[in-house]
Amino acid sequence: MFALRSFSLVPCVLLLTAGVALSQTRQAAPPPDGAYMTGFTGLSVSDQMAPVFGIEIGEHVSPRVQAYATFTYFDNLFNDDARRDLDLLETQLSAVTGATWEFEGRDRGLAFSGGAKYLLSNEGNVRPYIGGGPGVLNLRRSITERDLGEMSDAILAVFGAPDGAIDPTQESTFKPMVEGIVGVGVTKGRAYFDVGYRFRKVFRSRESFIFHQVAVAVGMGF
Repeated sequence: MFALRSFSLVPCVLLLTAGVALSQTRQAAPPPDGAYMTGFTGLSVSDQMAPVFGIEIGEHVSPRVQAYATFTYFDNLFNDDARRDLDLLETQLSAVTGATWEFEGRDRGLAFSGGAKYLLSNEGNVRPYIGGGPGVLNLRRSITERDLGEMSDAILAVFGAPDGAIDPTQESTFKPMVEGIVGVGVTKGRAYFDVGYRFRKVFRSRESFIFHQVAVAVGMGF
């Protein structure tokens, strides 16, 4: 009777062992087909180069398609037209006052964008992708003078923003944009790495407002 009971426990032990092994395998396997979150840093490239920082979250909606949402901080997107406007203002004020004026301009930006990535390969740990989507960019301009310091409110109130990149009557300006992206995602265990390029075009400017971004991201899958 004891032998019979022992024999009857064998399937239970085997099932329990298999369940534990399967659980361990699932925990150890890389998670390229689930969700991920990364933090990234890089450069924005337009009329000048400046640092960018941000975070991205994403999730697979099919074996080859990932939905993503990105929040990005741009340190400076000041354009050449705005720089020329400040140079002209320096010349005019210097001629009128007899003193030397030197202005510096800076456009800080915050952007939210979302869309989809199409994986060119969904096998292995290295997965190149292309994609894109819509977004919105918020710009806030600051202008300083070498000796007088912060003069943003006064300059914008009196002289405006002839370049058209911002609305001088508002503290900050929101503009719609679209982006195209290409890059490579790499998984190792639960770690997720990404190297990517983004092309962004902002609408409702006097002229085309196009800039580029290259960034390296590090995060995790879950």
